[in-house]
Amino acid sequence: MNEHLGSLYAYTLPFHVTFFYALLALAVLYLALTQFGVRSKNYVLRIRYFLPIYHMLLSFLVLTGLILWAYYSYEPKFNAIKMLLILIALIALSAVGYKKLKRYAVAGELEKFKKFALIKGICDIILIIIAGI
Repeated sequence: MNEHLGSLYAYTLPFHVTFFYALLALAVLYLALTQFGVRSKNYVLRIRYFLPIYHMLLSFLVLTGLILWAYYSYEPKFNAIKMLLILIALIALSAVGYKKLKRYAVAGELEKFKKFALIKGICDIILIIIAGI
C-alpha cells in the first residue's frame, strides 16, 4: 500500500461507490428502455442517446478504480482483477448489443432486439452486482 495516497483514496472511494450505484441504476433503465415502446418510431433513437451516458459513467468508474488501485500499488488483487474482467465483459456486451440494434433496426425486426436486450440487460445487472460484491 502507498500511504502517501491515503487522502486521495479516502476522497475517491465515495465517488467510486456512487458511480457503481448509478451504473446499476442505468442498467435497470436500459432494461426498461429496451422493453417498452418497441413500436415507437423513437425506439432506436432513445437507446442510441442513452448509450453515451452509460459509457461515460463506465469510464468514470474506470478512472476512479484506477486511482483507488494506485493506492494498492497496482497489486493484482482478486477484487481488482474481477472488476477488470467484468468491465471488459460489459464493454463487449455493449458492443454486441449496439451492433445487433443497428442490424435489427435496418431489417425492421426490433422484436428480436427486444428479446436480446432482455437477456443482455439481465446479464449487465448480474455482472454489475458481482463486481460490487
